[in-house]
Amino acid sequence: MLALILSLILHVHPGESINAALDSARAVYATRSEKTTILIEPGTYQEELTIDIPGLTLKNASRKPSIALKNGGVDCDKNAVRITWYYGHGYQYRSMGNRINYGGSRERRWNASVLVTAPDFTAENIIFENSFNLYVSEKEAADSLVDISQSDMPWTEKERPKKVMPVRPKKVGSTEVQKKKYRERAAAISFTEGAKNAHLKNCRATGRQDVVYGDQGASVYWEGGIIAGSVDFIFGAMTLAVDRATLVANVTNEKNDNCYIAAGRSGEPDKPSRGMLFYKCHIRYATNDELVQGPVVIDRAPNRPYLARPWRWWGETVWAYTTWEKGILNPEGWHVGLVKSKEGYNPENPCPFSYEYKSQDGYIGRPKWVSILRKPILPDGTILKPKEWLISQP
Repeated sequence: MLALILSLILHVHPGESINAALDSARAVYATRSEKTTILIEPGTYQEELTIDIPGLTLKNASRKPSIALKNGGVDCDKNAVRITWYYGHGYQYRSMGNRINYGGSRERRWNASVLVTAPDFTAENIIFENSFNLYVSEKEAADSLVDISQSDMPWTEKERPKKVMPVRPKKVGSTEVQKKKYRERAAAISFTEGAKNAHLKNCRATGRQDVVYGDQGASVYWEGGIIAGSVDFIFGAMTLAVDRATLVANVTNEKNDNCYIAAGRSGEPDKPSRGMLFYKCHIRYATNDELVQGPVVIDRAPNRPYLARPWRWWGETVWAYTTWEKGILNPEGWHVGLVKSKEGYNPENPCPFSYEYKSQDGYIGRPKWVSILRKPILPDGTILKPKEWLISQP
């Protein structure tokens, strides 16, 4: 006898709460183990979500779904569904209560607007955003905050931050926070070790620093869509396949507004695991609709993006069939700045699990430690295709 697969469909309209729909789904799943789809009508939903229901789907309910932004990233298209929150590293907001907003090991995994903790999560045509480094949202403007270094949180001496953060603007819609001095860690979406078999189809993640994060054990298939950020904006120890997506460098001509796309730390020195594969992706700069650029930028060469700077020397990162806007990629392509002081670092071969295959520039200027593949296969026999990647192990 075939098992009966139950399904629940919920609908969320502007002005309603996605969290309320999640509460309903939790109640039903606990008693009947139903697969749940939440259909979301276009609009901006200022909510901090935790996806802890196995098999949950979030889907844009528009007949012509969009993931486009406009007005410097402050607004989105009329057919877009945007889920956004505003917590970022370095500040303690009143609404957080006693929750410590500091570091990656905390509950929200780098301050994620959306935290996925359950397996088999699916999202279609959704914008995941952390507005902290983009603009001041209505809810942030209505909240109060203190500099985290001055707060009375129960820090240990080792934990207490020493850096005094700049005072954030309070005007709704202000893009002043896009300046580098305000830049801090603020994830749009994060995946814990329980987030296995996540599938994001034609979605967008947008922020500046540390935008998409995954724990060791998470497996994520990002199909199409857009991921936008600047500093280490796709990072962590997850197994990740990014398939035919557009990667947007959210940088300006401001001095030292650097961009590193991937920062991987898969496995451990003596127990490596599958890392990140970027397959047939395209890299470009943000447009004025997506990010406030200030004066017209004629020469952005000082802030050209790097493909990756591994978070640990054993972090695995592979770029296959990569293209980009003419002249924007830093010729070196890879950066070693995060691993020089780590245990086991070998200056002759600092990041041995760094690979490229068929990049558009012929690898001119790459460091000697980057392995240029002659075939779309890794030395361990792994085929460079997204679905094979997600089920393989080194």
